[in-house]
Amino acid sequence: FFSYGSFSVYLIYFSKLILQSINTGSSVISPILIGRFYSALFSTITILLVFLLSKQIFSKKKFALLSSFTVAITPGLIQQAHFATPESILTFWLFLTLTFSLKSVSNGKIRYLILSALTLGTAAATKIVAVTYLPILVLMPFFKNNNYSIKSIFKKFISVIILLSTTLLVFFALFPYSLLDKNGFLHSMKYETAVAQGKLVVFYTRQFIATPPFVYQLTKVFPYVLGPAVLLLATVGFVLVITDIVNALLRKKGVDKKMIIILFAVLAYLIPNVILFVKWTRFMAPILPFFALFAVYAIYLIDRKRGIFSKFVVPTLIVVFITTSTIWELMFFSIYKKPDVRISSTKWINLNISQNSNILTEEGNTLEVPLTLGYNKRVFNFYNLDQSMEKDNLSQLLLTTDYFIVQSRRVFVNHQRLSKDFPEVSNFYNKLFSQELGFEKVKEFTSFPVLSIGPLKFEIDDELAEETWSVFDHPVIRIYKKTSPLTEIDYQRLLNN
Repeated sequence: FFSYGSFSVYLIYFSKLILQSINTGSSVISPILIGRFYSALFSTITILLVFLLSKQIFSKKKFALLSSFTVAITPGLIQQAHFATPESILTFWLFLTLTFSLKSVSNGKIRYLILSALTLGTAAATKIVAVTYLPILVLMPFFKNNNYSIKSIFKKFISVIILLSTTLLVFFALFPYSLLDKNGFLHSMKYETAVAQGKLVVFYTRQFIATPPFVYQLTKVFPYVLGPAVLLLATVGFVLVITDIVNALLRKKGVDKKMIIILFAVLAYLIPNVILFVKWTRFMAPILPFFALFAVYAIYLIDRKRGIFSKFVVPTLIVVFITTSTIWELMFFSIYKKPDVRISSTKWINLNISQNSNILTEEGNTLEVPLTLGYNKRVFNFYNLDQSMEKDNLSQLLLTTDYFIVQSRRVFVNHQRLSKDFPEVSNFYNKLFSQELGFEKVKEFTSFPVLSIGPLKFEIDDELAEETWSVFDHPVIRIYKKTSPLTEIDYQRLLNN
């Protein structure tokens, strides 16, 4: 399972063995639920890590508390805490690495650097992308003191070798098949790299065709996973951090080494990931806590002005920031307070569609509604519709179909946007939505982020955000009923025009 690394896989596997050994009942222990437990656990502990790291940056405890609170209510991190994916675990190990690194700057003790090497090795064994932090590990010995004599530089290089060796040993210990099956590992890395860079476009990466880096994340990812208040204030804080560092260097004043390390950590992870062809939301998870730090840093700098700023402006800004961020979090968390949209739609189907109905739906989603058995459900791969022979198969299926279910935006949005590249798929959905295929929409199920206060209701349609943001836990499901039966020749004609 080389696409991730084996730390999280082993953690789930051995946890299941332990639970099975003490489980005397007949219930089945799901590895997916174990994985989700660990995602939630590591996400929760990360809040504490952010607090400990923030205490090393801010002179006042209230700003460390505000940073950790902001991380706790960040929608993107809450979502990742619900998924059995390695990003929450990776985020924990990277922040623990950073916490130890900053601690070594404070007291100069080598043991914190060794600990950071251990945790970075574990992070890399969780997901190989953690190697973006290796330059930080290499530079840390040079941050310890300003002595750059030949003897001192030699000792620093020895320290670097020890740190890198420690990281590699931990990596191989927790990811042994990267060595035991070296060829398989290298082949997997070659494949994953090709997909990530867009050299190999597979069906689940079509949404990223012709999407500009940076702009895509700023419009389709960050506004949803952070909320407007955190994104805006974090951007201000990020600019202020860079400005402070540049001014200190130009004036030859003491530079805040801790903020340099944090800034380097953000850029080391952000830049390689943001310029990739694939731009999945979860790829950004490990840097989301930094947005909380930068947002609070902006307030912290205003507080340092003292006087009227410290007494009036900062308290007001904190109240507005907490209020707006909490509202955004409550809206997103409403998704988890409602029944899953796939369960709701299945219940409606069971009540309103007869069991002997023929249902046609799309392949390529995590689940296909209806979830219960009893229906003649046919799943068609629309990703291959541009192959001529598939159109004949589809026309035959449409002839006997009573209901067509659009499981999410995953297929139609991407292919309608890229109609020149995928004309057949785009044409099918254009004809479906215009009712030319003889189908009429009878029901639509949504679970958008919403805030309800009495009769007032404020809802955000986030369907057009990066697709994994909505598809995995709150897709829009559309049910179409055949109201005007056509002949197979009619379907063939429509699919070819």
